[in-house]
Amino acid sequence: MNTFKKACRVLGAAALVALFAACDLFDVVNPGPIVDDALNEEAAGKTVLIGVVADVEVALDNLAWLGGPASTDLDADATQPWLQDAGEGRLTVVNAETSWNPMQLARWGAAAGIARLTETQSDAATNQYLTAAYMWAGWANRVAGDNVCIAVFGGEDRDGDGTSDPGEVMEASAHHTRAIERFETAISRAGGGHDSIAVASTAGMAQAHLLLGNYSQAQSLASQVPDDFVWLARRSNNTGREVNSVYQFTHEGTKQITVWGMYNDSIGGDTDPRVPWRDMNQTSGGGVKPFYRQLKYTDRGDDYALAKGHEMRLIEAEAMLRMGDRQGAIDRINYVRERVGVPPVSASSDAEAWLALDRERNFELWLEGRRLKDNARFAAENLSSWAVAFMQGRHHCFPPSLAECSANPNVTGNAFCSQS
Repeated sequence: MNTFKKACRVLGAAALVALFAACDLFDVVNPGPIVDDALNEEAAGKTVLIGVVADVEVALDNLAWLGGPASTDLDADATQPWLQDAGEGRLTVVNAETSWNPMQLARWGAAAGIARLTETQSDAATNQYLTAAYMWAGWANRVAGDNVCIAVFGGEDRDGDGTSDPGEVMEASAHHTRAIERFETAISRAGGGHDSIAVASTAGMAQAHLLLGNYSQAQSLASQVPDDFVWLARRSNNTGREVNSVYQFTHEGTKQITVWGMYNDSIGGDTDPRVPWRDMNQTSGGGVKPFYRQLKYTDRGDDYALAKGHEMRLIEAEAMLRMGDRQGAIDRINYVRERVGVPPVSASSDAEAWLALDRERNFELWLEGRRLKDNARFAAENLSSWAVAFMQGRHHCFPPSLAECSANPNVTGNAFCSQS
């Protein structure tokens, strides 16, 4: 049996007591396969929660390595067609099994976990596993909302008759709306304050409100999250499902994705500690492009960040910029840069400020499955010249899978089902 931990995220000193108490929520001994009926017991509460967490972490892992070459994070020089397609901006229905399916499993699994815990836990109104499950349901929807073309909330018994609804097609932003609802429930159940789940949920709400265009709400929520906050999606070397796939594709095997040709290549591999890479003096897996190895993840068990305090400062910067406070936005960017240990930037125009913000979010969110949404939204609004140039002729989101397009009558015929 494998023993591993799923929590102990990092918060400021004021939250350490609550944090260490929350760590016990995610410590688990992996017993191997479990019969589904065995989860319908109160004693299985922690196991149900770990299943919810694991599915979200797997979805994020897939999007980190596949979304890397689909965005400004990385380039592809691949022998695997689906990865090469992503590098060239073709996010196709045929290739969407690797992206769409894990996101939908995480979203559905979180909803199912909440339902099961509500039914099986005798103290459901205050149960800590159920509180945490609501938070992770928030992450499942935020991750999906950042990447999908449409939302399809299928597989749920929404009318209580024991049958599953195939799910109607909605705007992708519906995931962010649902994420906020789940995070709000987690905060309410946690009692607010500096409980680690409450702070993490506040950060997730700030992310979702930003992408919904609710800038004042995003700024207010972000301001409540301390600078040194980090909430992680854990990776480990226990099983193939748990390893960091960005590491695998850049440090093991065929080395299919490279930093070469991207913006982080142009600034050098040691200019900013958030985007380290090294020229390996060899070609990448496809034999065409130089292989520049990312060094952000150097182990199979390196974790991904779901949210960070520095990102919150950049959310504040974006809100300021959108509200006409250019210097305030640059000051927030430089606050982050000073903490990281890199020189300040300046902007004499709004266009320069947007470019600075886009690049700073690149540094901060690199290889975390976040950049495709930034590329798409900054290009669509013509805010960042870098994003506009990059997104020319490229798909801006992951479509539903071929199976979803074929099997769900509400999705069949949707425009994104012809994305190829």
